Amino acid sequence: MIGLLPALALLAGSSGPFDYDASRALDVREAGVEAVAGVAVHDLSYAGPQGRVTAYLVKPSGQGPFPAILYVHWGQGNRSEFLSEAVMMARLGAIGLLIDAPFAREDAPREADFAHPDKQRDMWVQGLVEMRRGIDLLVARRDVDPKRLGYVGHSYGATLGGTLAGVERRVKAYVLMGGLPSLADFDDPLMGAFFRGTTDEQRKKYAEAMEPIAAVRFLGQAPPAAVLLQFARHDRFISPRAADKLERAASEPKQTRWYFDSHEFADPEALRDRLQWLCSQLGLPDPRPLLREKVAGPSARP
Repeated sequence: MIGLLPALALLAGSSGPFDYDASRALDVREAGVEAVAGVAVHDLSYAGPQGRVTAYLVKPSGQGPFPAILYVHWGQGNRSEFLSEAVMMARLGAIGLLIDAPFAREDAPREADFAHPDKQRDMWVQGLVEMRRGIDLLVARRDVDPKRLGYVGHSYGATLGGTLAGVERRVKAYVLMGGLPSLADFDDPLMGAFFRGTTDEQRKKYAEAMEPIAAVRFLGQAPPAAVLLQFARHDRFISPRAADKLERAASEPKQTRWYFDSHEFADPEALRDRLQWLCSQLGLPDPRPLLREKVAGPSARP
């Protein structure tokens, strides 16, 4: 059986591991729609490289064209992680597409498979291709401005987003929250604990499979896109060493922000900084009045 990496290359007629058949129909199917705070939240799916990608599309009222943002959740979550944030951004005038990672779907494996690292790598490649297909979906919409695309990723979404930034030229602005520079950094104190109990041979094979797609190898190729990196000082998964490695790999223009917080990024300052930066990059209104309203209620005044 041919593996996913070479199969994708054959489809696209290229040797690139993240290429795909962009001419294949997206086959968007809608399961329902919900009105929330004056915006529409569509429950939909589209065709991925393997099966269907489940997603939410959050749309402002009006005709557009609107800027659009692709959101990708952390490893413990799913497409619902950024729903509230996407609704806020839609109220400011941005379409949001929130997708499920391959492992977030029913019956999908969630743990690293050290015995078969090629399968683990293929799942990450599949996830990145599904992100690119999501961008295809956005730019195909008449109500999207293809010159104002953003990306927000947390943990898994940030780690793979760092790789995406090096291969996807259509995105103008990336926000990476608590991302790793590599999935096979055995010397890192926190990542080392993840590999506890594995043999030298298992670690060697895992590194051979995963290092070629590491964010640290791609994030320096993001220009002309701008990058905002967000890190938490008490992150149980991302050590200061790992954060520094990812930050040094990132190209200019970039900004780095630290928060007295955990990997969950519950600090309101992290949300405020993220929204302000995206609004600035994508030409949207100042989000601070909306944030004050969310905290104090509709009667809040500047």
